[in-house]
Amino acid sequence: MKALNNLLAENRTHFGAAWSLPEYRQVELYTKRKKLPFSAATPTNEDVADSLGLHVATLLLESFLASKDAELMEGLSSWQKYLALPRTTASEKMVAEVYRILRLYRIAAIHRDGHIEVSEGLVRMSCTFKRCALSLNITPAGLALLASFVHIYLDSFRQPYGEAYVELQLLQYFLDIVAEIRKFADEDRVLYQFRPRGFFNRHFRLDCDNPRYVFDDGRYRFDIGALYADPVRYPIDFFVVIKDILHIVPVEALKDGAMPEADLHRWQAREPYRSELPPEFRQRFGRETMVVGLPMT
Repeated sequence: MKALNNLLAENRTHFGAAWSLPEYRQVELYTKRKKLPFSAATPTNEDVADSLGLHVATLLLESFLASKDAELMEGLSSWQKYLALPRTTASEKMVAEVYRILRLYRIAAIHRDGHIEVSEGLVRMSCTFKRCALSLNITPAGLALLASFVHIYLDSFRQPYGEAYVELQLLQYFLDIVAEIRKFADEDRVLYQFRPRGFFNRHFRLDCDNPRYVFDDGRYRFDIGALYADPVRYPIDFFVVIKDILHIVPVEALKDGAMPEADLHRWQAREPYRSELPPEFRQRFGRETMVVGLPMT
């Protein structure tokens, strides 16, 4: 049985990146009074947190931010870098806060006074750094969400999804990250808070490249149908060409299946994909050639 367990672990390590596996996160419906019984074995740090992956995510994010304005980031401390980050858009504000959280993790991991331990289902980090007491208690799921946020953000610049779409996606990731944090303290003590704009299903999306719509009374109204009317169960992205420009409209952006014409421009695909999608998207849109007289099964 141990050999099988090892084989399954290796199989997931090497081939599991594209799998669609359940995501497990804790929810507290009310104050807990009891604890579940567990075996005596205690998971190690490596079992709970992908330390190398988090360091790489931090390095990639910091390198990308520095590449956008090298003079702004050069010669600054990590806290000064955080303060100097741009905050023009909502996405930039969220990226700054994620950098701030990852900064605390990196300090606790590599500083000589840093300390990381895993207990009671939390990764607990602390460090006295430049006369400031830093601390972060976060679930393992929260750490995975941090690395995921960085990947989604950096990868978005080569994707066709527009800024408004990416902002909705990052916001849901950030809200879920904050929900996994149990304690946080740095030089400013409090994380920047963002107001939820409704639920955006980041777990999976449904691509629709043949939506029907009508333009009526200044609104684009999509024919979704009663079967797919629940946006939580059916988080549809409508790939639709309007006025010769490709738009990617998430169903969460619609109200009663419609969108005002004035809002449509926010969902234009990112350049240079406003006329055609990248070739890798071809595999996501299957088409069966219908032959008259040929049975379907």
